[in-house]
Amino acid sequence: MCDGFLKSYKAWTWHGEVIDLPYGSETDKSEYSNMYSEDCMEEMICDTGEENFRQTHVYDSLKDNSTTDLYPGCLSFSCLSAVLWLFNIKARNGWTDKSFTELLEFLHEILPEGNTLPTSHYEAKKILCPMSIEY
Repeated sequence: MCDGFLKSYKAWTWHGEVIDLPYGSETDKSEYSNMYSEDCMEEMICDTGEENFRQTHVYDSLKDNSTTDLYPGCLSFSCLSAVLWLFNIKARNGWTDKSFTELLEFLHEILPEGNTLPTSHYEAKKILCPMSIEY
């Protein structure tokens, strides 16, 4: 608090943090957007401290979910990143747990066979709870 923010601090846009940068052109803006479209789950898990997670075997669970494709061949989302995105939308829009379960069931049905998306609010919450994220 006395010295201000760490110089190594990175804006964490996955939690809704907005970055106000002046853009010279639409190209600059799209290049910047592409920078943050990557899945940074691995980095986020490492930032929380592997030592703390190893004590309760939570680290391995998070690591597995962060490297498990949402469905075979999916390069955009891991199981963990998809659940995190969906919970973020749920929280921003005030969805009930019941409506969220219905959405998960529907998405599970329309995603390709072999997908790892949980089918209930309870199952999805078990994936995030080790991160101490409350929605």
